[in-house]
Amino acid sequence: MSPSLALFILVVILVVGGFALGTQRNIRRGDDAMRWAQGGLPLVGEKTTLHWLGSSVLQLKIQNAKRPFRDAEVLFVLEPRDIAPLWWLARARGRRDLFIFRGRLNHLPGFEFEAFAPKAWSARGREAQMRSQKWQLVTACEPLVAYVPEPLPSAKRLLDLAALSGCPLQRLSIQRGDPNFEVHWPLAELKKLPASTVFETLRKLGEQA
Repeated sequence: MSPSLALFILVVILVVGGFALGTQRNIRRGDDAMRWAQGGLPLVGEKTTLHWLGSSVLQLKIQNAKRPFRDAEVLFVLEPRDIAPLWWLARARGRRDLFIFRGRLNHLPGFEFEAFAPKAWSARGREAQMRSQKWQLVTACEPLVAYVPEPLPSAKRLLDLAALSGCPLQRLSIQRGDPNFEVHWPLAELKKLPASTVFETLRKLGEQA
């Protein structure tokens, strides 16, 4: 066997093996996150369907959600552990496992509001977008920034409600377009809290819109 062929075979083994190991690791993390979420999901909806979107995103779709939501979904967005170069690049850019909750409310929100950590990978470009739309910057505790299209007295109350102990908020969005409601938290820190606390917080935030 020539050295070049041997090297090619070795690379193939490493790539295929790394993909299999990374995929299995994400599946285990997704399953673990789903089991954790079961302790809180009934607070927003009784019936949930599960889908894997590729090997890095686990979607829990909630139909006929409870008020204040019409429908909702939970996304566990995991690091791309199945492709090592992309995983290293993603981690260098600050990407970590993320919990995303999106929902449509039973009513159109009476205001719009955006708060996010500018350095969070899931909020990249949001600050430039807010400035281009000439939204107003409002007071928020670092590292968060918050924007509104018009004065909003309840901005501080929203941020205080979303401030879970030991789990930094990555993004909170309330808007009149779909989805009306979106929240991002880092998954590792979030799972240290009871799922019931997290989903009750989501329900209370939705009621404020």
